Amino acid sequence: MGDGLKILAIGGSPRRDGNSNSLLRLAVEAAEERGAIARCFYPSELDIAGCLACQGCRRGPDSVCVQHDDMQELHAAIKECDALVLASPVYFYALSSWAKVVLDRCYALITPGPEETGGEEWPRRVPPGKEFYLITTQAEESPFYGFQILSTVVYGFTWTGITLRGHLIATGLDGPHDWEEREDLIEAARELIVVG
Repeated sequence: MGDGLKILAIGGSPRRDGNSNSLLRLAVEAAEERGAIARCFYPSELDIAGCLACQGCRRGPDSVCVQHDDMQELHAAIKECDALVLASPVYFYALSSWAKVVLDRCYALITPGPEETGGEEWPRRVPPGKEFYLITTQAEESPFYGFQILSTVVYGFTWTGITLRGHLIATGLDGPHDWEEREDLIEAARELIVVG
């Protein structure tokens, strides 16, 4: 990916030009202007099945998810990146299904602890030092639902060793292009990702 900050951007909306993916694009473009290098994935355009809860990824130190779909490429990209940026609209007070399936399948990246491995220390599945950012968009004016999603994502990624660096909870966005009229959100998106 090069020498700059390696960003993995995941657009969790099926609308390529809707609010969440557009704010994600602004954040990534601004980071690239400051020297970052980015890869973007849109789960709605990929073949990613839900977690089977089979525990196949926890059978041994080198175990991976038993499903062979596009999540393998995303797992590799997560391990390679320095920072991950996940964007999602609020759907029924939660992450979109497109974003949630990615979070669920990151279960395979959690390193089992000694209590699961018979006391054996397994190598980390995700290299240390990675950070993530979250962008949520919603029609509601209250940021409550965005913070609720933030809590879910923080817990999920923390188990993999990826820590929260920043978030943007964009409220009051009813139509798919409402972000275009919101200078506050445009500026916040462009300043979200810390480079250098």
